[in-house]
Amino acid sequence: MLKFFLCYVLFFTHFAVAQFLNCDTIWTLPMASPVELSAGFGDLRPNHFHMGIDIRTAGKENLPIYAIADGFVSRVKVSSVGYGWVLYIDHPNGYTSVYAHCNRFAARIQKFYLDTSSALQNNEIDLLLAPDKIRIQKGEQIAFSGNTGGSSGPHLHFELRDTKTEHALNPLLHGFKVSDVGQPELSGLRIYAIDSNGFEVPTKSVVVAVQQKNIQTQLPPGFLREGDRIGIALHVADYFSQAGRSLGLFSAEVWTQKEGHFAFELDELDFEAARYVNAHHDFAYAQISKNKFQKLFKAPYNPLTIYPYEGSGFFEIGTMDSTRFSIMLRDVNGNERQYELSVAFPYQKTPAKIAYNAQTHWLPAATYTLEVGLWKVQIDSFTFFEPVKKNSDLSAKRIASSQVQIARPIHLSYAFKDSVAAAQYVITMNGSPLPTFFDGTTLTADAKALGTFGLRKDVLAPTLLDQANNKLDSLNNGAWSWQLKDDFSGVAAYSCWQNGKWIPAYYDAKNKQLRAQFQVPFIAGTAIEVRVWDAAGNERVYQRSTPLAPFK
Repeated sequence: MLKFFLCYVLFFTHFAVAQFLNCDTIWTLPMASPVELSAGFGDLRPNHFHMGIDIRTAGKENLPIYAIADGFVSRVKVSSVGYGWVLYIDHPNGYTSVYAHCNRFAARIQKFYLDTSSALQNNEIDLLLAPDKIRIQKGEQIAFSGNTGGSSGPHLHFELRDTKTEHALNPLLHGFKVSDVGQPELSGLRIYAIDSNGFEVPTKSVVVAVQQKNIQTQLPPGFLREGDRIGIALHVADYFSQAGRSLGLFSAEVWTQKEGHFAFELDELDFEAARYVNAHHDFAYAQISKNKFQKLFKAPYNPLTIYPYEGSGFFEIGTMDSTRFSIMLRDVNGNERQYELSVAFPYQKTPAKIAYNAQTHWLPAATYTLEVGLWKVQIDSFTFFEPVKKNSDLSAKRIASSQVQIARPIHLSYAFKDSVAAAQYVITMNGSPLPTFFDGTTLTADAKALGTFGLRKDVLAPTLLDQANNKLDSLNNGAWSWQLKDDFSGVAAYSCWQNGKWIPAYYDAKNKQLRAQFQVPFIAGTAIEVRVWDAAGNERVYQRSTPLAPFK
């Protein structure tokens, strides 16, 4: 009886604290009810915002996924990384729904994928479809949940997008709802000195303890120079329940009696500006503290559209002066909490001085072309979030360091004199291979990080390790798998064949496993072949055949 009571309490405690999804009648849920969230829209991820919501599957795979409304499949993509197996459905009301990390598609969509991939003899495809190709009805099963691509565990990643702009939309503002009785809570606050050009003054930031709703702090002497202003950043948990479950913050607003309002609101995000998440929160401090402070100010050239008010969120504090701020935190359902902040600076300001210029720093709005020997490095405008000191040694093939965050990739090229030898090389950044292309004379690659670049020759083909089920006998179900690894440049392509016929396969990059479903029963004369290539073109060939019919 006690055991039953404890189970009863645990069951209803879980239901009391979980974030269950509901929707308006224009939609239906993408999975069978109850639908519980594990991550929200706009959550801060490495180098990007979370562009949708994550739906729990209790660690299970192959649960049915349903179309949320009538429409047509506008895109089918299968990849070993990223979203894995993903479907895009365009709806007549101007929305596109996205269903990612699937294990496989429902029967008729799966047939289309298999027919297309067989015709192309390519397992990983990305196809845009016409409206009349695959029509979908509301509530129709379209896929099975999984853990493909870059997923860290079984779940459904679900998105709503504006079909015309392709911007990601917060589903909880567009017909989907979640129970929410908690309030956002401010757990930390940072204040930054901002120079007259709108950039943060290096080393001029302070942490403010938050113990109550009325916060008072005093800036240290020398913190502000003439012309400097201040900006505020917040560390917040947005609680959905009294039991402590939380998702990312939806909105924050700051204002004073003297100056206007500034705010951010995570309602819509542009994929092209995703890396500006590192300008929205204090990336450098997060690397040290593991705490992500979201900025209530906007740096110059920041293209994010999450700021509803004009201005930059910088506030004046005079010499021997103080200013009172009001800060409002809101969740997506309107629950809010207000804090009052008093900031004093009872000192004289030091003379103004800009610590960077075009000779000493890379500036965000400028473009740069750097050459050393056969190397060329091109840096587009708005690659840097803020001025970055020119701390490089091109003779040692080093440009700044990996600690410097960039908004856009830099372009590397190497003019190879020997076109035959060039095919075996890849361009590297900080020792890791980059996707490298060769046009007959030049190797090129894009790097999303700075640091030390170079070349590395790759002459070793990938390795395939047989698994226990790989047997050519009459009892086998045809589901074969291999551990597939490459020593450096990475797996670039793979294909499987049975008696000369192309067989679909899938490479699970995170688990380094290649899987294929061969046709059974195996009979005399059956021959199996697998070919795998790395990014440098090295090929591994695996062959098996029945004893009565040796493979030729």
